[in-house]
Amino acid sequence: MWLVLFDIDGTLLQVRREPVRRALQEALQLTLQRPVAREWLEDLSGKTDLHIFLEVAQLCGWSWQEALEHGARFSDMYVDCYRRWVHARDVTVLPGVEALLQHLQSLPTVVLGLLTGNLQPIAWQKLRWAGLASFFRIGAFGSDHWERERLLLYAWQRARMAGLEVYPERTIIVGDSLRDVLCARRWGLPCIAVATGLTPAELLSTYGAQCVVTDLSFHDPLWRFLHELHAQAYHCH
Repeated sequence: MWLVLFDIDGTLLQVRREPVRRALQEALQLTLQRPVAREWLEDLSGKTDLHIFLEVAQLCGWSWQEALEHGARFSDMYVDCYRRWVHARDVTVLPGVEALLQHLQSLPTVVLGLLTGNLQPIAWQKLRWAGLASFFRIGAFGSDHWERERLLLYAWQRARMAGLEVYPERTIIVGDSLRDVLCARRWGLPCIAVATGLTPAELLSTYGAQCVVTDLSFHDPLWRFLHELHAQAYHCH
């Protein structure tokens, strides 16, 4: 079987920027006990929430180790602030997403999962608001590890624990950022990149995405890529 791992923000959903930044800034300030400048929160695309915290903590003069030790406190603060600032009305499902997930879910050779920088409670909350949570069997989250590339280890472990017949070499990543593409490249995995986030399609292709589309509607390149994925997995069975 193939394990298809989706990013969330900019790939499946768009969430209004302002309430998210408010929640993040407040959680950082409560954890670090000092003001956090908004300009520190600009380059976030593809980063895990813990990675963001570690970087901002260093800008505040904390050591990496000291910041790591406070990661759980930040996570609790951020989940609480997110629930106060961000609401269902702030979430929009991107074009083609629901139809694509329904199609993939119908294939007996595909398992759908998540590979996201979001903390786990925040990820599932967004997907519940969007009506998409039921599509995903497993997930790896920004609360598992600060480094995005390491999240794949958690996804594979959880797939095994769930009794799913998936293998690392039959994993595909779907995302919108350069960090999604680089994560796939680090493990030698195929990547479908979608230009619904902040990164232009040309740059996603340059960095090594095998399939780049403007959105997740059934464009011909995406359809051919998924058909090949299905055919390969079926042939192997």
